[in-house]
Amino acid sequence: QEFKKRMRVITALALLAHVALAAISDYDVTWTDLAPESSTEYTNTMPIGNGYLAANVLGGDAHSGAITLLISQAGAWSEAGELIKVGFVNISFSPNPFSSGNFFQMKLNLSTATVQFLLGGSSEQDHALAVSAYVDANQDTIVVTAQSGSSTAYSATVTSTLVRTQPQTFTPQFDCTAYTVSPDQFADVTASMPDTVAFYHRNFNTSFFKNTLTGENIPAAMSSIPDRFQGRTTGAVVFGQGLKRVSQSVLASASPSTSITVGIAVLTSIAPTAQSWLDAAVALAQKGIPALSEHEAWWAAIWARSYIEPSDFIVARQYALERYLQAVQARSPYPIKFNGLLFTANRAPNVDFRQWGGLNWWQNLRLPYYNMLGAGDTDMLATLFESFLADLPLAKARTGIYYNFSGSFWPEYTHPLMGTTHPNSYGCGRGGKTNPPIGYSEDPWNHYNFQGGLDLSLLILDHYVHTQDLAALKRYLPIALNVVLFYSHRWSQIGPDGKLVFFPTQSLETWQCPGYPPNENDCATNDAPTIAGLQAVLPRLLSLPAGLIDNSTAQALAAFQKLVPPLPTGTHQGKTVLLPCEKCPPRTSNVENTELYPVHPYRLYGAGKPGLDVAVATFAAKRFTSDIGWNQNAMDAALLGLAGQAQAYVTARANTGPAPGYRFPAFMPQEQDYAPSSDHLGVFSNALTYMLIQSLDDAAQTIQLLPAWPCAWDVSFRVHGPLNTVIEGTLTKGQLTFDVTPASRKAAVTAIPCQTTAPLAAPAPPAPGPACKLGVCAL
Repeated sequence: QEFKKRMRVITALALLAHVALAAISDYDVTWTDLAPESSTEYTNTMPIGNGYLAANVLGGDAHSGAITLLISQAGAWSEAGELIKVGFVNISFSPNPFSSGNFFQMKLNLSTATVQFLLGGSSEQDHALAVSAYVDANQDTIVVTAQSGSSTAYSATVTSTLVRTQPQTFTPQFDCTAYTVSPDQFADVTASMPDTVAFYHRNFNTSFFKNTLTGENIPAAMSSIPDRFQGRTTGAVVFGQGLKRVSQSVLASASPSTSITVGIAVLTSIAPTAQSWLDAAVALAQKGIPALSEHEAWWAAIWARSYIEPSDFIVARQYALERYLQAVQARSPYPIKFNGLLFTANRAPNVDFRQWGGLNWWQNLRLPYYNMLGAGDTDMLATLFESFLADLPLAKARTGIYYNFSGSFWPEYTHPLMGTTHPNSYGCGRGGKTNPPIGYSEDPWNHYNFQGGLDLSLLILDHYVHTQDLAALKRYLPIALNVVLFYSHRWSQIGPDGKLVFFPTQSLETWQCPGYPPNENDCATNDAPTIAGLQAVLPRLLSLPAGLIDNSTAQALAAFQKLVPPLPTGTHQGKTVLLPCEKCPPRTSNVENTELYPVHPYRLYGAGKPGLDVAVATFAAKRFTSDIGWNQNAMDAALLGLAGQAQAYVTARANTGPAPGYRFPAFMPQEQDYAPSSDHLGVFSNALTYMLIQSLDDAAQTIQLLPAWPCAWDVSFRVHGPLNTVIEGTLTKGQLTFDVTPASRKAAVTAIPCQTTAPLAAPAPPAPGPACKLGVCAL
């Protein structure tokens, strides 16, 4: 009986995967010609990856019978603390497949995360050569296969090209010190693995870690985490079936064949010697080509896990492509890079360049992760927590050094390998100096902007609510507890109402507190994001299962909760509205509607929750109406149940064309950052998810289905909610049908009628109002 039960489950899962794969194929990206190539970017590029290892598949040379891979890996960081490319591998075929005809097709097959070429011949069925490239889902190996469409045999020439051939000395963006990045090298590993090509980049004698901590006055924290730059080595071993080594950079077919396979094993490690890295890289390559069936099964499970398919094709496709981009980047403890992803495709000499450099801004970094809860991709969300957990010891040590109390904080922009801010933002030449105080960052966009730790903490608590994974909660809970502990010590002044006065502070980057000492007439007091974050996180911490937080800590949290001030409010056109700060400086410096942070990310207000009228009035009165890049009006509209406005914002984002120089439809323009940007479609996917499913965040973890959904859109969906709830259903011409798993959670799901409000036109970005970072503004 148990065997039969398991077989029924397996059969159901297989059927579900089959249906999901049939649907996802509708959103494959197919090109039947090549666009003109940009002089600065590789235009005809499609992304592949496995969550850690990735590549741009470049099709620009396909008509000459060649494809090129521009390889990236999330762990590839240079001596200058910047994310770098691994290298180029070009594969050319002879005879040229186009000698038999001009048919061309380049397709991203989403169901298997594979870029497929059909080259030459006369049609899809009558092609000369089929070439496929993918990154194995379970092993850090890129696989390229070529299969003749006839009896014609082909030879392949596989050429590896280094990115950095000479030492490069430069000062990284927003740094104070020049560093030398060593050249890449070829290596001979034929003694242990004949007929291969190996190349690598190794960080030699880098002082980036030491210099950064010393310059930011935390050299005493140097022992809190390891130096993750010294000895970091990234490279590849290229091998293939029937390939012979021609030179240190070239492999070629020993004889023509109708079937060719090339493997590229890519490894990053902190190795004591170059030889030890080479030995490990060869061991990875010696595993050979992994089983394709296991790769395909992993991707089938991803697409079967969840989907949102509105009847608007462009919206549905962009959601699928954004989820794909998340999946190919979010399986390692390195956050998705907001400024270019792993898929910048710059031509020489700027192959490694990305505006804003190696650090991540929390304002941007967070955006691809919220929708992972609704998608059921909580394993990917946890990789974000891993990054911050690795930096927690340094964050705690920094708090003690700067403020002489316990807890942890992260600045608005932090380095993903150590949690430090930009040295230039902190202030060049300040190492060893105590005036201004060492905890003060000179950059006004950054120096009191710490609330991202609360946002991260709420995501950790949401992860637990969704998964009920107690082991994960125990692992990541120290992050949230230390963040709240920092705030419990941060201010000591008590106001007339018996509450703490949050001063000095700032309301994100928009309402700042420039200069030291702080001027109460030019500095924020009681900022809404910090207050909302504490009001959201503290009750959740105090309601965790007994034993997770010791009694003394719980009592301290409860006492602190009573001291948190209320959210600042005022009136606008006779209606109560939320304010960005109780007392704001006289000017704005960016375009964040910080008064709406109690809506997103902290969800104190929302559809079906008390005070909705206040939040809706606040949204109507918002100062900044633009909704591009990291602007969050789309998410706010969805969470407030404003279906027409949410639909307009989402539709506008979905119809945004790719960045200049790129062709892939989900490679978004930089807006405020750098292309391809993670922000624009990250916000889009979050908003679409919130339109479909929201939690009331109450004791019963009540789920609202379709809280901001327009009746004009039919939709099929499979989404995830709190307490491992899965909801699958359709809305067709206003008629909703759905199933809930487990059945015991069906009573907790409330279906909200779809809204017939006509979609509103998305507002155009305002002419003024640049978005700024570090004093650099992008219109």
